[in-house]
Amino acid sequence: MAPRVSRRVLVTGGTGFIGSHLVELLRSQGYDVNCLVRNPRQLGWLEGSGVRLIQGDCREPESLAAAVQGVSIVFHCAGLTKARQPRDYYSVNQLGTKHLLEACGRHAPGLEKFILISSQAAAGPSPDGQPVREEDAAHPLTDYGRSKLLAEDEAHACQDRFPVVILRPPVVYGPRDRDLFQLFRWASRGLTLELNGGERYLNLCYVGDLAAAALLAAELETPSGSVYFVAEGRSYAGSEFRDLLLSTGLVTARNLKLPYPAAWLLGLASEWGSLFTNNPALLNRQKLREAAQRYWLCATDKIENELRFHAEYPLQKGLELTWNWYRKNNWL
Repeated sequence: MAPRVSRRVLVTGGTGFIGSHLVELLRSQGYDVNCLVRNPRQLGWLEGSGVRLIQGDCREPESLAAAVQGVSIVFHCAGLTKARQPRDYYSVNQLGTKHLLEACGRHAPGLEKFILISSQAAAGPSPDGQPVREEDAAHPLTDYGRSKLLAEDEAHACQDRFPVVILRPPVVYGPRDRDLFQLFRWASRGLTLELNGGERYLNLCYVGDLAAAALLAAELETPSGSVYFVAEGRSYAGSEFRDLLLSTGLVTARNLKLPYPAAWLLGLASEWGSLFTNNPALLNRQKLREAAQRYWLCATDKIENELRFHAEYPLQKGLELTWNWYRKNNWL
């Protein structure tokens, strides 16, 4: 289907990693983009993008009416991936989604599609090495995962009012990402870290592929309430990921294996340290619990068959682009 060049869309989280890439793709396809921003003086990657800025916050329902009025598609990318307190995940990821959906129901008659960017964390890991499928029962391990699953529930509750699609990417990486950037930074300094306990396996998604999947979900006919995993169509062993990280970065590094109890103490120390700063801990005990799982695998045949999505960025290519961006922008 050809892009709806004349249609206006809303993107939440446009100042962030995933949202900013989606905004660029939408603009390149001729969409008229509104972006919900909490602080117009802190635009991040939206600076100079040419989008229409609307001040508001998903946690403040009264601020959302102006953002959703007159839009045909909503891409809800805003969310917390790390937080100082567990309740923050729910106030943003669950309740923020609920408020935005309610605003769409009240102020966006004729809304054609609501796209929720969720996470594989909402589904949980594979217990047996078989890729998790969309219809499988969800077993999130952390407050982040549970809050994203509750956000999905909020979306499903509205699926009879307007069309809803939920995308579940696994680990998302690429230019501008600050979370996995730490792996690149340590590798560039000659060190990689690994939890003891044997080989682990995972799917990954380059941010450009996730943006492309979101656009396909918006433009193609889909049953309301559809859920799709979005990832490269193959999995990687942790050792293979490490080898590709080093080879694409043209670096060598010593691999330090950490016993889980030692990593747990590091996570605890990081959490305590965050209490004295304004920043949430990048490493915490819940994230370690996720990292300790052996299989973070998801099936991609549904999105491949129904949306004709195929990842354009295999891991090697995606890592090369990411290394180049970090270096070009003096992050490394």
